[in-house]
Parts: sequence; C-alpha cells; structure tokens
Amino acid sequence: MGMKTVRMEPEDEKLLERLRRRTGLTTSDILKRGMRLLDESLATQPTKSAYEIYCKLDIGPGGYAIGPSTETSKSVREAILRKHRK
Repeated sequence: MGMKTVRMEPEDEKLLERLRRRTGLTTSDILKRGMRLLDESLATQPTKSAYEIYCKLDIGPGGYAIGPSTETSKSVREAILRKHRK
C-alpha cells in the first residue's frame, strides 16, 4: 500500500476535520469514500456532450418547420386551418 501526500487549502482541512469529528472515520477512510463516490458519479454521467448528441440528430432539411421563414404568415394560417379542420 502506497503513501500519498495531499495538499489542501485551509477550508478543505477544516471540512476534513469536521467530517472526522462527525463520522468518527479516519482521514484515510474519508478520502477513500470520497474517491469512490466520485468514481460512481462519473460512471453515471453521460459520456457525450449535448452538442455531440445534437450533431447526430437528423431531422431533415428545415427541421420541423412547416414552411420557409420567408412565408411565415402563410405557414401559420395553414397550420391553424389544419388544426381546426380535424
């Protein structure tokens, strides 16, 4: 088993001491638990960014638009008529 040195800010040392007092665990046990929790957290996070997922979506030319942006008024009228004819 190896020995590691960890540099901590004063706030982190206070937090560690507070955790030691509250739990009764050793510094080593607290750090081990923290590493395991981080590992679990990273395992459940999505591996792809939102942009990577977006790039794979294929909604076709124009996406979900029902008409070109130059004919917005006409497209809205047609959409409303279609909705009310049902």
